[in-house]
Amino acid sequence: MDKNRRKMGRIIDTRNISEEKVLYKVLLDRNEMIPLRGHLRNVSIFTSNLCTTDSQINTRGNNGVTKYFKIPLNIRSRKKHSGSLSYQKIETPSKIFYVYSLEKKEEKEEEK
Repeated sequence: MDKNRRKMGRIIDTRNISEEKVLYKVLLDRNEMIPLRGHLRNVSIFTSNLCTTDSQINTRGNNGVTKYFKIPLNIRSRKKHSGSLSYQKIETPSKIFYVYSLEKKEEKEEEK
């Protein structure tokens, strides 16, 4: 394997702490740690093995400068979302991940 090829982190140990908590020991390259900018709370762990729903990228505009990620109907909510939306782009040697985060708005209970 090429020494310069960047790998993604991996879990090297797990331990059950309680019924609801599991302790993970994660091994990361320093280059993978830098983008965290010291944020060690509210870190999510995910794997590309769970990306099983196919989608597409639509291109619009002159020379295809505008791109849209299509959200498949089977995972799209019918509710309108008006929360704040942000994203992060993560590149690995073989894939590019776009992770979008949409804040959930608490629904108001119907008045009786």
